[in-house]
Amino acid sequence: MKRHFSAALTALGFMAGSVHAATPVLDVNFPDPLVLPVGEGLVAYATNGKPNGKPLHIPFSRSSDGKSWSAPIEAMPELPRWVRSDGPDIWAPEVMKIGDKYVMYFAGRHKTRMRPDGLTLCVGAAVADKPEGPFKPQSAPLTCGGELGAIDASPFRDGDDLWLYVKTDGNCCGVPIGIIAQRLTPDGLHLAGQPALVEGVTNDQPWEGGVVEGEQMIKHDGRYYMIYAANDYGSDKYATGYALCTGPVGPCQDASENPILKSATDLIGPGHQSVFEFQGRTWIAYHGWRNTENPRKRYRAMYISPLDWVDGKPVIRP
Repeated sequence: MKRHFSAALTALGFMAGSVHAATPVLDVNFPDPLVLPVGEGLVAYATNGKPNGKPLHIPFSRSSDGKSWSAPIEAMPELPRWVRSDGPDIWAPEVMKIGDKYVMYFAGRHKTRMRPDGLTLCVGAAVADKPEGPFKPQSAPLTCGGELGAIDASPFRDGDDLWLYVKTDGNCCGVPIGIIAQRLTPDGLHLAGQPALVEGVTNDQPWEGGVVEGEQMIKHDGRYYMIYAANDYGSDKYATGYALCTGPVGPCQDASENPILKSATDLIGPGHQSVFEFQGRTWIAYHGWRNTENPRKRYRAMYISPLDWVDGKPVIRP
């Protein structure tokens, strides 16, 4: 096992024995990371922030080996017309290559829609010719998820079918959270068919702390897995788990070993993950809090760990 783990780190560009168990690969503010293999390398996107001191709607970074990442730059210079401008306020982008285009899905606060606590998040789409953008947003959101809003959009390709998953933002208002699945048109720019509730994935387990978010459906060896984050993102209780599903819309069953990724001595609040394939194996990217001794200056850096499959279960290595 030790030899296998060392080889895995080396494959990503790390030298065995030279890396601390919880060392970020991108040690700047880069929350909710999405890592996408492109050509022989990787690119990554994150929630709005100031990774280099300058506000970015969609921070973008590139790597050839997974170890060294470029300084984040802006991937979507123009805000969507429907998103409020006193921000920036663009969350959790995810990107999929569809045909010869790159399509980004993201959440943003709507200018005019209101929910009971005064804040409504909707999901929109943007398109670019290159992974670094510039992504051009559509003029209207794809969905606002009903009265409570929708966040954490995540695309999934299942053969010839494209799906989009969103989280209904029920934890805002003390109601159960639902994960909604809906088909996308072949270009990925419009919803098709009727939305369906993914059965079995909601905020009903003690470790989840009333919150389930950052969902991602993946398929491995013909089986469907929904990996998700849970609990308070700002605390050390934020963690990552999964559910085994019978198909794209479930039903799903939470894993008994959840959470499979949680805080450790030098890793705080790991979550909002991105599972991807690179150099012949599976990896998982996620954020974790840094500089926690100074609450005013703490930030979420990006980490990457090997993810192995043991008896059909995802196992995250240190």
